[in-house]
Amino acid sequence: MSTNRTDPSQAVDLTNCDREPIHFIGAIQPIGFLLALSSDWMVSRVSANFADFFDREPKDVIGKPASTLLSPDAIHAIRNRLSLLRSPDASERIFRCSLFPESRLFDVAVHMIEGLIIIEGEPSSDHAYGDATGTVRGMIARLDNAPTIERFFNEGARQVRALTGFDRVMVYQFDETGSGAVVAETAKPGIGSFLGLHYPASDIPKQARELYKRNLLRVITDIDSEPVPIVPALNERKEPLDLSLSVLRTVSPIHIEYLRNMGVRASMSISIIVEGELWGLVACHHYSPRCPSFERRSVAELFAQMFAMRIESRERKAMVEYEHRARDISDRLLSIIASDESLLGDPMILNDIMNEAIPADGVGIWLNGNYAFAGSTPIRGGSRTSSMR
Repeated sequence: MSTNRTDPSQAVDLTNCDREPIHFIGAIQPIGFLLALSSDWMVSRVSANFADFFDREPKDVIGKPASTLLSPDAIHAIRNRLSLLRSPDASERIFRCSLFPESRLFDVAVHMIEGLIIIEGEPSSDHAYGDATGTVRGMIARLDNAPTIERFFNEGARQVRALTGFDRVMVYQFDETGSGAVVAETAKPGIGSFLGLHYPASDIPKQARELYKRNLLRVITDIDSEPVPIVPALNERKEPLDLSLSVLRTVSPIHIEYLRNMGVRASMSISIIVEGELWGLVACHHYSPRCPSFERRSVAELFAQMFAMRIESRERKAMVEYEHRARDISDRLLSIIASDESLLGDPMILNDIMNEAIPADGVGIWLNGNYAFAGSTPIRGGSRTSSMR
């Protein structure tokens, strides 16, 4: 199957889902709208539901200057946010913004891609969320009090569930092969547990992993909702809009089927990026439609970034402690050998010391033509030995 971006509707199934062009899917979820502006601030594309939020049909705004649509205050706010973008994958948010004259308030995400200014909006909640910084500070303080990594993961899942209200929240960690395991979970009673389950790398296709690194939060509010197409579907070069950084991008049919098979109606995932790589996900499931407010999702994303920083810090600390312990063991071994080589006659001493750094079933020592074994070791000369020879 070709992944030609000019044909995003090509059929895909479980045998070729790793080649599905999910970022060229050509539609958004109906909880908000999308507006694409050219670099000279002309309207080039809108979502087909534009009139559901404003009394303007797509055909009435495409090709028009943004100044005929957006209020001067909104254009000023968006320009200011665009000036803050520091990387190709960066996005900015504006909460409780009046985009159009006499319009209701919207929470807005702004990013740029391929020379286009992408504006996505959702109706704001009736009340502002509050002090996001203070909320995250309190959440992180609880994390820092976790004495073990297991408690740390559990606290992270619990904090996200308390913030977003999903039925199930899991911390999902990848290994070096791309396979994953649920290392922490909190869920409402009676829905079973996924804790400790392992999943193959193929569960998350390669292109989805790349998007997880670029776009840190992904929400699916209702798998049964009708996708809203982008108008026009193709530009003058016959290309669909790249929705890699979209907060409203609709869902792959394959992923919808995956969630439906689990009985999940809504989901949210937040990337955990450690040292520039996808360490894992905070995965959230709900068994009925659910749409946390844009502000709450933004707080959850900020918390996940801090969560990732704490993981990185803990892993570095563990590595430093391991290196110190290994150095100490090396010094102790050298000291034993230098002070009394006959101590090698009791290899169990060495076995105990080595196991402090490297868990092993057995240890073999070779010194000046002599050898000693302790524990489970290879067979030599037809029999296993644990004595000095």
